[in-house]
Amino acid sequence: MESQPTAKALHNRINSNISQLLQRFENIMATATVENTSHTSTAVETYQLDVESTALVRAAEDILSLTRAMKETWLFGKLDTLGEDERDVKRREELEGDAEAVQKVIEEGGLLK
Repeated sequence: MESQPTAKALHNRINSNISQLLQRFENIMATATVENTSHTSTAVETYQLDVESTALVRAAEDILSLTRAMKETWLFGKLDTLGEDERDVKRREELEGDAEAVQKVIEEGGLLK
């Protein structure tokens, strides 16, 4: 099985996919606004529109496959893209301290007396 993606790799892939979508859409709009009536230019524009729309669909499919992979990774708990900030660290330490205090009280039998 392939290794799990890092948060930076996922962000890079997301940014790349978004820029591809925008670039392909811009190319389609630029091609569609050309005002030339010759049959040759119309045929070239039609071909360009076909190529760009195929690439646009391919970029959208790549984003869908990325979201599916991220969902699967999150489901199995192997993706940590958020990390911990200071508040999360402090909260975790407080919870660990509370758990240790409860464990100590239970072990000493103070809870049952």
